[in-house]
Amino acid sequence: MNIVWAFLASLSLVAISGCAASKGASEENAVVHTVSAEEKAATQSRTPIKADSAVLYVNGLGCPLCATNIDKQLLRVDGVETATVNLGDGTVVITLAGKARPSPYDLSESVLDAGFTLMKIETR
Repeated sequence: MNIVWAFLASLSLVAISGCAASKGASEENAVVHTVSAEEKAATQSRTPIKADSAVLYVNGLGCPLCATNIDKQLLRVDGVETATVNLGDGTVVITLAGKARPSPYDLSESVLDAGFTLMKIETR
């Protein structure tokens, strides 16, 4: 049993270091969004999003491993049906479905859990 835990722990470190190892390169490639105080504050709203899709402007995205990490986190949020990352412009387009809809705060926390910062949300 200890061998299984040791293996899982080492696998986690490899996954984390994969992105960290390329951090210098990914930081160079990452888009940095500058937004107004109002746009940033809106990401903390707890009112559910009524729109069927949204564009999330995320700081820190710069490598494919990052993209995989953030989309997996967002897909865990109730109401998020799809998440498509665009590393070129540092955005994630999500589609929403079902009765349970996330709030901007829910999405911001999910992005934070993935290791990034949600700067702005535009609904469609």
